[in-house]
Amino acid sequence: MRHASLLRCTVSFAVIAAATPLWAQTAAPAPAAPAVPAPAAPAAAADEAPAPAAATPATPGATAAADEGEAEEIIVTGIRESLASSQNLKRRSVQVVDAVVAEDIGKLPDLAVSDTAARIPGVQVYRQGGEASRVLVRGLPDFTTTYNGREIFTAETRVVALQDFPSSNIAALEVFKTSTADLVEPGLAGLVNVRSRRAFDFRDGQIAGAVWGLYTRQADKATPNFNFLATKRWDTSIGEIGILVNGSYTELQYLDSEPSNTDFIADPVINGVRTRFPDVQRLFYRSGNRARPSANVSLQWKPADNFELYFDGLWQGFRNKIDDRILEGFLFGGDYSNLVYRPGTNILSSGTINNAGRAPFSFQGATYNKTNTYQFAVGGKYGSGPLKLSFDAAKTQTTFTGSTISADREFVGRPQIDFDLEGLRFSFPNFDTTNPANYRYLGVFEQNQQARGKDIQVRGDATYEVSDEGLLRSVSIGARYTKRDARRDFGDRFAGTNLPLSGTPLTFELVPAGFRGSDFEPVRFLAPTYESLRENIVQLRQLGGVGPDAPVRNRIFTADESTLAGYGQVAYGFGETIDGLLGLRVVRTKTTVAGPVPTGIPTIDEGTKSTDYLPNASIRWRADPQLQFRLAFSQTRTRPNFSDLVPSITLDAPPPGGVGTDSAPRTGRGGNPFLTPFTSDNYDATIEYYFSPTGFASVALFRRDLQGFILDDVFRFTDPTLGVVQITGRTNAGGGRINGLEAQFNTFFDFDFLPQWARSFGIQANLTYLDAKVEQESPTTTRTNPTTLILDRITGPEVGISKWNYNLVGLYEREGFSARLTYNGRSRFQAQRQVRRNDVGALDDFYLEEAKPADRLDLSLNYDVLPQATVFFDWTNITNTPFRQSFSSARGGADRVGYERYLRYDEATVSLGVRFRFGG
Repeated sequence: MRHASLLRCTVSFAVIAAATPLWAQTAAPAPAAPAVPAPAAPAAAADEAPAPAAATPATPGATAAADEGEAEEIIVTGIRESLASSQNLKRRSVQVVDAVVAEDIGKLPDLAVSDTAARIPGVQVYRQGGEASRVLVRGLPDFTTTYNGREIFTAETRVVALQDFPSSNIAALEVFKTSTADLVEPGLAGLVNVRSRRAFDFRDGQIAGAVWGLYTRQADKATPNFNFLATKRWDTSIGEIGILVNGSYTELQYLDSEPSNTDFIADPVINGVRTRFPDVQRLFYRSGNRARPSANVSLQWKPADNFELYFDGLWQGFRNKIDDRILEGFLFGGDYSNLVYRPGTNILSSGTINNAGRAPFSFQGATYNKTNTYQFAVGGKYGSGPLKLSFDAAKTQTTFTGSTISADREFVGRPQIDFDLEGLRFSFPNFDTTNPANYRYLGVFEQNQQARGKDIQVRGDATYEVSDEGLLRSVSIGARYTKRDARRDFGDRFAGTNLPLSGTPLTFELVPAGFRGSDFEPVRFLAPTYESLRENIVQLRQLGGVGPDAPVRNRIFTADESTLAGYGQVAYGFGETIDGLLGLRVVRTKTTVAGPVPTGIPTIDEGTKSTDYLPNASIRWRADPQLQFRLAFSQTRTRPNFSDLVPSITLDAPPPGGVGTDSAPRTGRGGNPFLTPFTSDNYDATIEYYFSPTGFASVALFRRDLQGFILDDVFRFTDPTLGVVQITGRTNAGGGRINGLEAQFNTFFDFDFLPQWARSFGIQANLTYLDAKVEQESPTTTRTNPTTLILDRITGPEVGISKWNYNLVGLYEREGFSARLTYNGRSRFQAQRQVRRNDVGALDDFYLEEAKPADRLDLSLNYDVLPQATVFFDWTNITNTPFRQSFSSARGGADRVGYERYLRYDEATVSLGVRFRFGG
């Protein structure tokens, strides 16, 4: 007899929780048998009757026989169940959406939701510090994040970092790639919704969880992790009541080992040869301990079949101890020997320098960052005949606090340095880097910062089902109001001195070598410990001649923003095979941002008001019971970050003489309160073929026409007091476009013509292609001195995007054992691009950086040792391939020359633990 995975999600857990509309999660009564039903009909698409997810796909609009129980009942468990659930969500959603649902997340070797997101077509991530971050959806970072359909963010930002959600603590991750009017306003890239578990997702009561140890290879450290869930539902005289409590704790000790060349190409004359080379080499260890406690609670009360009230509460914590350190060897201003050039060029490969222009330098950082985010919500749903009503109100409050301490040191003397610019290696052959007497302490740098954010959001929605067969199927209307406040305070300071290490209260130790699993042999050097830096900060301040208190936090900005949105949307259809949506969302926004302004700069304190009209239109054709086509159009926008809108200027130190001139201007950075939203016209087309309960293939084509993307520009003006001032500020700059293709194929090999053993295997594969172009790379700006070369950092839509992104997953599930082997990768991408603008306004590249991300191989194994317990083993980054980034420079008008910028050995993790579940 086939052994059903004891970790499978129950019917309502895996499917209903994953596919219910974002704004109106519906908890249907638990079924009597463990067959997997179809998801609840999405909002504004209630004309489509449900069909069994695990049975042969039924023709939409013709499922009465299946509803009456005539279809064969198939029990779908474990990984199969999750594939069926995500497939049905995609198939029946009115938007183009891809998702990973409950059981799927539970069996991936992922600590955070950002790692899970990397496995979804069209999603690219940047990996650093043992986790995925910098999530891009179809090439753009500008997406909205929601939690159970409500907007969520941290501190003064507009989004929440997906890595703040533990994968083990959620029911589903949904990436909406097209927009409809009833969704909270998506960003340009779409909307990413994290769905929590709720009590009515379960049959009755359940206690479940997992405990595991997580070992990181580079840091050589094991940390404890756990998650725990308890839920219960009751039938009472006042209706059905359910409660769920869920908590988790994840912790990761990480170490990224990174040798690098500086990004500056020097060209001194050495022995009569104009020699070009990066004149600084560095060894950087990015290490730390990252912990994320999290808890959520859900209360549900259903006094009648058509009426439900609920309460949701969430706490997300983030604790980050950053223990980073650097060692720099300076390769300029000394006596050179043993120089080796690239053949036939003046480009240096390796050599030796004595008595360099500066002694080798090192710093040791000790940062502690802490975030607490709370969200509480109440709401209800009511349905009477064709009318459905819903209401939701939520409050979010979040605070980020950061404290950085960094101790600077340098070598005593300027020893010989042997350097290899191609291999990113340097050494001090005649110098003892382990002797404390060979160092001196230079001082301590500090940062002290805090950011806060809070909001209130209220929404109401109504849908009236007009007809199941006519042209007009349903009409939906709704309104949403939000009030958002944010602020940021920041201060920093350097307390300098010059002492031997023995004159400080610090404890020094030899830095671990890092680079485990490679043949790289780094320099060993001394650094103060994280604990001694933080415990002795008062004494270090006093050694530097400042007071005992931390740097004063000055107000950088405060922001107030209110939005009022309303929408109308109709669902239409032609017979049983064609349906679609037409909608319009209107959003009125008022934003006021205020910040400190230095003397001599005029104050700008007026707010901005804007009204956005966001239409959407879509059509779906079900060509047969297995094949469907979609076309969709929508307009989306992303508002500028509050920090970009700050109406203030922060000036750097005055130039020599104190007053700015054309050749030596007073420099600074400022915000721009007149920035407008970044907008996009979106076109989507898909072909989807569903050939089995767990199998489908799809191809999606899309285009994003972008306008007003925000980048840095440089402006000059003359001030009566400050002289010539050159300010780097944010501005709206032209447009661009992204064309792309997503292809995916998922299935278990449950085919009649295969032997039984072969049906235990499955495959998931997806491929994404992106072609991004900037149509206007820089704004047209009038300057008082047009002949001056102005440098601009371009951050348009082609920067940071890989053309290709791919996932290949092998699956196996049989007799209580399951395995998943995952290969994830992305092609090279442009990490940084700088241009210069000449006196006639033409642009040319003068500095480029290109990254080659390391492909990753991850493994997850699970075995049911008892009916209530499963042992699991996860291994990530098995191949330990380093991340590489190279650069090329044409600064100074010279011919372009390129070197490796840096390489990084990212963390690999190994987990061993047990999952348990009691109840149904």
